[in-house]
Amino acid sequence: MKKIVFLILTAILITSCGQEAKFDFKFSNKEQVISCSGNNNALLNEALYSFENDLYTKYDSINNSNVKAYGAFIYRGMDGSAKYESIMTSNTYPIVKMLIEENILIKDKAPSHLNYDHPAVQCIVDNINDEELRIAIKALVDSKTMNPKLFTSRFRNFGRNADRDRYLALFIGLEGYYQQIVNIMPQDLPTY
Repeated sequence: MKKIVFLILTAILITSCGQEAKFDFKFSNKEQVISCSGNNNALLNEALYSFENDLYTKYDSINNSNVKAYGAFIYRGMDGSAKYESIMTSNTYPIVKMLIEENILIKDKAPSHLNYDHPAVQCIVDNINDEELRIAIKALVDSKTMNPKLFTSRFRNFGRNADRDRYLALFIGLEGYYQQIVNIMPQDLPTY
């Protein structure tokens, strides 16, 4: 009997070697509000919904209020002083890893790990509803002076608009949350 169990376990081990586990999209059943042609829209939408879920879990798990959750996070998130370890859930690291693999986030880049030259990031910025903000972000990116800390007060009241401007919500998630987590990620994350 022990020999049979050993053989079965060995067979499972051999057949699973070299296979990477697939990422489990937890929010694929939600409306796909981000659409950037030629990009990994499933990942972008997952990043948005997972970010907001992390905020709700930390700041308003009862009501899931954008106003309260974003309000509590934005200033410290955009200036990099949020307690990211206490906000993250089990979905966070795999998303950051996938964003790095897609080259949306870059490990060795300062002051932000967000790759502003990536077509997905350009699409996100191009679709921000607030024209003045969109122009300001593009000008800062073009002049190579973009820094998330410049937007701490500008985004402070964003929570009440989060449902109306999903691209800006994702931009805040990428710039104020995921790119900050690159600095605290373990070096040898398991593959998903």
